[in-house]
Amino acid sequence: MYMKKIFLIKTSVIILLLIILVYTPSFAAVKAGIDVLATQHPTMVKGKKLAVMTSKAALDSNLCHTVDRLAKAAEIKIIITGDRFFRESIPGNQGEEGSFDALTSAKVVEILDPLQKPSQDLFKDVDSIVIDFQDIGIRYYKYVTLMAQILDVAREIKLPVILLDRPNPINGKTISGPVLEVALRSRFGVYPIPLIYGMTIAELALYFNKVFGLGANLTVIGMEGYKRKMNYVDTGLHWVPPSDFIPEPTTPLYYAATGFIGEIGVFSTGVGTNRPFHYILSPWIDGEILTERLESYNLPGVRFIPVQEKPYYGLYSGQVTNGIELVITNAECFDPFLTGTAILKSLYELYPDRIPLQNQAAAEAIDCLAGDSSIREMIISNQPLMQIYSSIQQKLTVFMQRRNEFLIYSD
Repeated sequence: MYMKKIFLIKTSVIILLLIILVYTPSFAAVKAGIDVLATQHPTMVKGKKLAVMTSKAALDSNLCHTVDRLAKAAEIKIIITGDRFFRESIPGNQGEEGSFDALTSAKVVEILDPLQKPSQDLFKDVDSIVIDFQDIGIRYYKYVTLMAQILDVAREIKLPVILLDRPNPINGKTISGPVLEVALRSRFGVYPIPLIYGMTIAELALYFNKVFGLGANLTVIGMEGYKRKMNYVDTGLHWVPPSDFIPEPTTPLYYAATGFIGEIGVFSTGVGTNRPFHYILSPWIDGEILTERLESYNLPGVRFIPVQEKPYYGLYSGQVTNGIELVITNAECFDPFLTGTAILKSLYELYPDRIPLQNQAAAEAIDCLAGDSSIREMIISNQPLMQIYSSIQQKLTVFMQRRNEFLIYSD
C-alpha cells in the first residue's frame, strides 16, 4: 500500500511537470540583434571605438542596455539619441563641451529634430557606428528618419554601420496608408514609404540604403526566432516604452489609426488618459451618433463604443469629455489607415464647422503625417470612403513589390 502511494505521487508529479511544460509559454521566443551579436559575432565590435545610435528601449534578453552590453567588449565614444538622454549624465571636464554618459564616459548627442544631420566631425575618432533602437512600425516615428540620416553621413565618411535588428511591434506584414509624397517631406518622414510599412528596422535600412541610394557600408545582425506574423507580445521580449505616449506594445496599432488625425488639434486622441490613441474626444462630440456612423461601415477588425473620459493632461485636461473608443478585435485584419480615414470623414460630415480641414496650418499638419494631401481633399469633397481608400492602392502595390527584395524573415 505504501509503495502504491509513492507510485501515485510520482505519477502525479510527472503529469504536473508535463502540464507545466506544455502550457508554460516561452518568454524567450525571439533573440534581438544585440543578443545575436554578443553570442555569435562578438569580434565585429571587440576592441573597436564605437558610436551608438540608440534609445532607452534597447535592452538585451537580460534587461541590460545595448550601450552597457557593447561596453563590455568595445569602447563607447559617442551615444546618439533622438530624445532627451535616458539616463544619468555628467558634465565634461574643463574644456569639454556637452555632457557624458556617467557609466561609459561616452559623449552624449541629443538630436531632437530628426532632420538635423549629425556633423561628420562627430565621428572622427570612431571605427564603426552601431544602430539599435526599438521602432514602432510607423513612418512618422522620428527614429526612422534619424536612422536614415546616420546611414547617409556614414556613407559620406566611409564609416561602417552595424544595425542590430528588433521586432516591428505591429508585425512584419501589415502595410497600410499612403506612400509619402516627396513634396510633403518633413520631420515626420522624408522617404516615400507607406504610413505602416510592415518591415523591421533592419529591412527598412536595407531598403533605404539601396532604393534611395544612401549607399552606406551596412551590416545587419538579424534576430533569431522572429516570424513576420508576430506582434511584440508574441516575441516574449520585455517592452520598454520608446516614448511616454507609447506605454504598451499594442499602442502603436492605435497610434497608426488616430495619430495622423490628432494633428488637427481640435480633439484629443487620448493622450493624457491611461490609453493614449485609443480615443477621439471633444466636448462637442456626440459619442452615440459618431459610434453609430462608424459602426455602419463594418470596418474589419475594429469596433467603436461611446465613452466619457477625463484627460489628466493635454487637450481638455481635467474636463469630462465625450467621444468614442476604438476597440481592435482582430489585429490581423485591422487596417489602421482605413479606420483613421473613416473616423476623420465621419467627424467632418457631422461637424464640418469644427474640423478645420481647409485651414492652412491644420491642412499642413495632417497632410505631412498622412503623407498624401489628396486624402484630406477627397474628404472635403465628400468622396466615398472606399474610393478614398482605393486611391492609394497603386503606389502601395509598387512598394510591396519592391519591399520583397529586402525581407529577411519568413512568415
